[in-house]
Parts: sequence; structure tokens; C-alpha cells
Amino acid sequence: MFNGILYVLTTGCTWHDVPANYGTKSTVHRFHLELCEKGVYQAIFLDLLRSGYAIRKIDLSHCSTDIKDIQAKKWDRPAMMAIRR
Repeated sequence: MFNGILYVLTTGCTWHDVPANYGTKSTVHRFHLELCEKGVYQAIFLDLLRSGYAIRKIDLSHCSTDIKDIQAKKWDRPAMMAIRR
């Protein structure tokens, strides 16, 4: 079933397009939801992240953050809007 989840994630297909050899589409999707609820994906990600730091394969010295997709709080004006000429 996990291979079915990986198939959806790597191909971008819908749950309805999961090949039958991975299990029924509803069973694979239900398993995915269960893993989400139990925090399994987060645990896997954190373990991979910690391992990357431990073997010095992660270097954040050349990283940047893009905040264009973060919404402003309601009624907040951007800093440039507050400046009047």
C-alpha cells in the first residue's frame, strides 16, 4: 500500500488511478490518511532531516526563504502601503 502512495506522489495521478497491484484505490487512500493522522510522514521527514545533519549532507548556509505565499493578517497593510508621499 505504501508503494501505492508513493506512486500517486511521484506521478501526480489521482487516487482513482492507483494501479490495482498496489491495492484498491480506497484502501491505499485510507492508509495514506491514517499515516497523516498518526504523524508518520512528519516523523519520517524529521528523521531524514536529522540524518542529513548528522552526516553533514545538509548545509543551510546558501538557503533563502520566499514569503510571497504567506498571507498577511487581516487588516494589516504592507509596509510600503503605510508610507505616504
